[in-house]
Amino acid sequence: MKFLRRFSSSERDAVIVLALVIIVSIILFPHLSEQDNGSSKSLRGSKSLRSLRVQEVQGDNHSQLSTINSQLSPFDPNTASEAQLLSLGLAQWQVRNILKYRSCGGRYRVKEDFARLYGLTLEKYRQLEPYITIAPEVMAADVVKREKSNRDTQNTRSAQDTRIIPNKNNPKKLRFGETVDINTADTAMLKRIPGIGDYFAMRIVELRKRKQAFTSPEELLSIRDFPETALTYMTASQNFPPIFINLWSQKELSAHPLLNYTQARDIMSLRRLSGAITRASDISALPSFDARTVERITPFLRYDTVKVK
Repeated sequence: MKFLRRFSSSERDAVIVLALVIIVSIILFPHLSEQDNGSSKSLRGSKSLRSLRVQEVQGDNHSQLSTINSQLSPFDPNTASEAQLLSLGLAQWQVRNILKYRSCGGRYRVKEDFARLYGLTLEKYRQLEPYITIAPEVMAADVVKREKSNRDTQNTRSAQDTRIIPNKNNPKKLRFGETVDINTADTAMLKRIPGIGDYFAMRIVELRKRKQAFTSPEELLSIRDFPETALTYMTASQNFPPIFINLWSQKELSAHPLLNYTQARDIMSLRRLSGAITRASDISALPSFDARTVERITPFLRYDTVKVK
């Protein structure tokens, strides 16, 4: 205060006013700086936002222009030029990838191969799919290989189904037109039939023992997986000896190719109960004879009651 006494009243007022101004400035300056910084940041943010919006609009316009300017026409991805690929609406880097793939020996063999192009959307692929054409020569190797594989598979299955093994140079196998009597042939003779090996030969003999004889080769089809083509090499002879049904003993009856032990026993029982058998229908009621068996043996039945000397 002593300092202020040196000045006049007017000078003291001026000094006080100046001091107040300085104090107020010191107090308010930080707030003004913050407001200025906020205003500048807001301004810069507005400018950035406007810039992004402009870029988005430009990007949308570019996408729309790309779609509008794309010229969809048939193209072969294996031979199409860079300009043609660009005209389809593909990006420059996608076209470069296609050209690089082709330069390394890559080939698009089917339309679906083009769908694997990196960055290609499903929508874009569906748009281009109707226009994709693949040259036939590019697919030729695959098609020929696939057709050959199909033919080989078909031939293998055919051979498996018929069980026929080619024996052009095998003299042991029958030639076309030669036949074997399945009622008299042994397993060695049966194996000469094309398609018949150890397994089927044994099955034929086993079935013949149960049936006593075959009336036709078609009866062998009851054997599972039997080769039908083998039937052309077979015959079933009917040259059986007559059956003296009233004169023979049970042992003689069961030894006949068309009768078995059970049937011979039933015939003997019928003779003891009813006397002489006079017709084939007499044995049809026996449990061991069905209609087919009776029909098969009827031509060979003899009803003699007295032995001819």
